Amino acid sequence: PPAPIVLVGNSGSGISVTGNTILGSKVFQFGGPLRSTTIACQKEEARLKGRKVVVVDTPGFHHIYCSDENTAAEVSKCVKFCSPGPHVILHVMDPFRSSQKEVKMAQWIKVIFGLKAKDYTIILFTHKNFLKGESLGDLIYSRDENLKKYIAECGNRCLVFNNEAKGVEREAQVTELMTMIDALVETNRHAPCYSADMMNFKKTWVSDIKMPAVSIYRYFQRLYVRNALLLVWEKICFLNG
Repeated sequence: PPAPIVLVGNSGSGISVTGNTILGSKVFQFGGPLRSTTIACQKEEARLKGRKVVVVDTPGFHHIYCSDENTAAEVSKCVKFCSPGPHVILHVMDPFRSSQKEVKMAQWIKVIFGLKAKDYTIILFTHKNFLKGESLGDLIYSRDENLKKYIAECGNRCLVFNNEAKGVEREAQVTELMTMIDALVETNRHAPCYSADMMNFKKTWVSDIKMPAVSIYRYFQRLYVRNALLLVWEKICFLNG
């Protein structure tokens, strides 16, 4: 069966180059590790071992030339590029970037796709070639507590890519990803695709509580700060135990 994939993440985290790695060719333009050239959703596809794979690239958040609100509006169009919807929302993370930025990115995913997004999300860390043998478990352990909580909410579905890999190494990475996607489709077998209906339900929820998307984002942001303060307070109480 075809495998529709939507890529999301922060600007410069390697979203487009990850799409190129998956498809095995440079179909998405990218600007380098610190900047993004993607300004609109773009769909490309390829056949991998006889299987059709569809990848939708999206603009990155925290872009120096575009507000996050405008980026969110463009990213929200991605579902219609792979009707009836993607099997996976692939959240691309740079392990060397701030965990707080990734937590904010997770909040934007909730704003755009709603709370059901976590059931369709796989987290992909880039720059495996610079991790100097650090295991995936150690990488996750070193993250901010709120980011670890987000990863757990997404079922701890994570993997690491070296986007400079060629040949057998690249194919092995893509095979690992496709295996994870197939397992996720099986888990979501009663609703294997994140659909436009789910996004419309999210819009209804936002409309019902009379808050624009940016206000929803600020709500999650305040929630993140509150949880962080509670964690600090719990540690203080424990130390003074």
